[in-house]
Amino acid sequence: MGIDNIDSIENSEPASPSHDGETTRKYQKNVHAQRTETTKRIETSVLQILKWEDPIRSGLILSGLVGSIILTDSYSLLQIVAFCLTLAIGVNLAYVVGSRVCMNMFADKPSVNPYNSRILHNNEDNLLNKANAIHYSSLGVDIAETIARALTRIIFIEDTRTSVKWFTIFFLTWKIAAFVSSRVIITTFIVSAFILPRLYISNKDLVDARLQQSQAMLNTELQRAQEFASGKIADAKEITKNVYHKTAEATTTTTSKKDN
Repeated sequence: MGIDNIDSIENSEPASPSHDGETTRKYQKNVHAQRTETTKRIETSVLQILKWEDPIRSGLILSGLVGSIILTDSYSLLQIVAFCLTLAIGVNLAYVVGSRVCMNMFADKPSVNPYNSRILHNNEDNLLNKANAIHYSSLGVDIAETIARALTRIIFIEDTRTSVKWFTIFFLTWKIAAFVSSRVIITTFIVSAFILPRLYISNKDLVDARLQQSQAMLNTELQRAQEFASGKIADAKEITKNVYHKTAEATTTTTSKKDN
């Protein structure tokens, strides 16, 4: 048996480089497809929120973001955390004490903590467990990767119009940030992101008509500017040509006079 195993090992051929390369290409292709699908899924979810397809969810997210900015402007993060913990402990303390008093007064069984099931058992619906930690960690990584891929496409000019649009936005933000606080800019950006898409959907026909009219006017002005520039260039060429001919004639006349 040992000799047979040795012969089989000796006769076995190593994997060819072409096969390894093909496997690597397939793996990279699958990874790219998975990243693209994840990016599209996140973008779809964000658009659903911004378009208010679920008004309750969009309203809660908008109020939470704006409220967080307002609170952090007036209070420190330590104050906010301490207040939330104080409120949670105070409310639950009143609830637990009230429940025990009611059990002692109106029930024959001994009073127990109504949160015993959460304290003594590791329920599957707990927010902090391994499954939820892995899920939210993966979601955070996917969101960060989506933002990085979007910035890569903008910075390396995948689409000229998109890059020009974001160049204008970042340039204006850079200039405005010198006079306006960052909180105001961020709050304005968040509110605009939630309001403008919905306004566009509600007035799509009117907005599209105005955009087409503006684009037509812009194209007309650009054409006029191009025609004006072309005319000026042609005039400059003609003037240059005339000056050249006059200079050449004057040079020829001066040379002939010297020869005579």
